[in-house]
Amino acid sequence: HMTHLVDDLMEVSRITRGRLELRRASVELAPVVEAALHSVAELAAQSGHSVHVEQWPQPIWLDADATRLGQMIANLLTNAVKYTPANGVIGLEVTCTENEVHITVRDSGIGIAPEHLDTVFDMFSQLEPALSRAQGGLGIGLSLVRRLAELHGGSATAASPGAGLGSTFTVRLPLLKEEANAPAAPDAPAPA
Repeated sequence: HMTHLVDDLMEVSRITRGRLELRRASVELAPVVEAALHSVAELAAQSGHSVHVEQWPQPIWLDADATRLGQMIANLLTNAVKYTPANGVIGLEVTCTENEVHITVRDSGIGIAPEHLDTVFDMFSQLEPALSRAQGGLGIGLSLVRRLAELHGGSATAASPGAGLGSTFTVRLPLLKEEANAPAAPDAPAPA
């Protein structure tokens, strides 16, 4: 846990100083999503959470740093697990538009009051009800997600109907140029 915290702090420091270099390559998204799910599976099981996954039915290719991409998804999943009361529901959905992929993590957790939605991605930001569930967190995971998404030419957003009503976090990333020119799949995502 301590190693993870130090790694996140170092990543944010590199990004802030402009010293983080992405190792971009053509990356298929599905294996990265599976690895991120695997990294939080034990924590989710310990909390009794049920995790539902809907992957896009066709391969999705991104011009991305696979390690950083996995880090973004794992951070979102870890937050969902930590800030959802025992036996909650967490969902991960991957969808595509013509030019970008949306990676969405939903939870039935503590939610976010409307006045705090603008600050959840700030460094060291932790909402008051979250502090008792922080499990040693420093409030840098979401900031790291947003900064890494932006370095990839994308964005990260948060939504919640309010405190106690769960949260939804979405990372949007551009598709690999060749992938963006291919026609979008007409079928709905297949449940995993």
